[in-house]
Order: sequence, then structure tokens, then C-alpha cells
Amino acid sequence: MNGNIPSGANASEWRDRARYDRLTGFDQATWAWECLRRAIGKDCQLFRETGGLLLRAEPPICLLNGELCDWTDTEPLPLAIFKDCADFAGHVFWRAAHHPPVLIVRAHPSDANKAGSAPFDLVRLPNPVVVLQVPGRGEYVLIAEGTRCIRMKICSGTVLSGPVSLEFLVAGDHAFEIRILSLRRLAAFHRLGRFPRSLFPPERRARRWARALQAWDGRKAGASHREIASVLYGHKVVRHDWYGPSDYQRTHVRRLLQTADGLIRGGWRKLLW
Repeated sequence: MNGNIPSGANASEWRDRARYDRLTGFDQATWAWECLRRAIGKDCQLFRETGGLLLRAEPPICLLNGELCDWTDTEPLPLAIFKDCADFAGHVFWRAAHHPPVLIVRAHPSDANKAGSAPFDLVRLPNPVVVLQVPGRGEYVLIAEGTRCIRMKICSGTVLSGPVSLEFLVAGDHAFEIRILSLRRLAAFHRLGRFPRSLFPPERRARRWARALQAWDGRKAGASHREIASVLYGHKVVRHDWYGPSDYQRTHVRRLLQTADGLIRGGWRKLLW
């Protein structure tokens, strides 16, 4: 778990296309973070871990205890990001108030003898799970399957005390359909033991965002538009076409940078909704 915000790729990292392509499978919450961390451009403490426990090794259940730093009620900031743990790398915790797909849940002791009961049992889940415990703010749960995930905020009770029944609080506001989709995803996962692809469609703009952030990082590292184009298209193509009759390469680089600038200067907020 990492609570520091890096400022972006260094002078050589931005040339590595694979670093950006690996992001394309993640949801908009991760893309929002990728843009926000570039906007901040300096270290910023988020979740300060004060203790950790591995509840299960394979697939892992990680329990983290700590406190939140730089917490604000009006400004979206991640609760925590995951960088060094392979099972959760790339995933981001956001406050439910700023990210409607986060399910708000009350956990109640389960009656295993009740007819039709289908309790939620953390230790029996077939996927990696991380639980953040924050004093006075409940538990935050992230269930991962590669680049896909489901996020929950347990506002009362605990999912750590054995099988529980989950009560979902779904506000009937403009984000109602987003929350219903999260519920459908959790229901399908509970029924199938996996995340169905049909409920996790790929983000159609992800490839462009990846190239836009790569171009932005290149410019931040001091690269010219032509150097950026050489990394994106290949040196041979750029050497042949850069001063050709068409300016498509120069136009494309400019548009990618405009896309990145828009996202980093505040457009990332829309990705949380």
C-alpha cells in the first residue's frame, strides 16, 4: 500500500508504452487517479497505515488499519492507492460521496438457519480482498479480479466477524443507475464466484487516454512534439512523414496533449461519476 502521490513518469519511463497500456483495463476511478496525481505533482499523504494483517494468503485478504490524512468533505481525494501489492496494484479507494459506484452497506450478523439466507462470508470469497479500517469511519472493502473490482463502504457493523447479511443503502438520486449496476455486479459475483465480463465493459476511451497521458508525461519530461510522435508512431515513420504534405502527426500529438490537459486540469472529476 502506498500513501504517496508520485508526480508522473520520469525522463525514461514515459517512453515505455506497456506502462500505459496496462491501465486500459481499469475503471474510470483509476483513470481519475492517474490524472489527479499529475495535477497535484507533489507528495501528498493519504491513508497512513498503522497496522496490517494477512487474514488469508491465497487469494489474499489484507486487513489494513490506519488513519486518513488530508481528508476533506468537499474535495475528492483517494482514501488509498495500491502500488506494491500485485493483487491490488492499480486499484484506488475513493470516498462513496465522490464515487457513486461505491456501495454503502450495513453489515448484520447472519442467521445461517434462515431459509433462503445467502450470507456474505469474506474468508470464502474466491478473490483477493483488501479491507481498510479507519477509526470512526467504518470499513472500506475492495474485491479485486485483475483490473476489475467492486468497492464497498461498511457504514455499520463489520464484515470481519464471520458470515454477515448485507443491507444496501441506495439513494434515489441522479446516480441511482450507477449504484444499481454495482449491485448487479456484486450479485453476479456472489452467484457465479467471478466478475462477468458483460457487466464490466471495457472503457472505450482508455486507449486514447493512455496515449494522451504518455504524451503529457513526455512533454513534462522535456520532450518535443516530434520526440513524442517518434515514441508513439516509431522513429522511421516520423522521420519520413513529420515534414510531409500532411500534418496529421503534429495535429494528433497536439490533440492528445489537449485531451490530457483537460483531464488533468479538472476533467478527471467527471470520471468519478
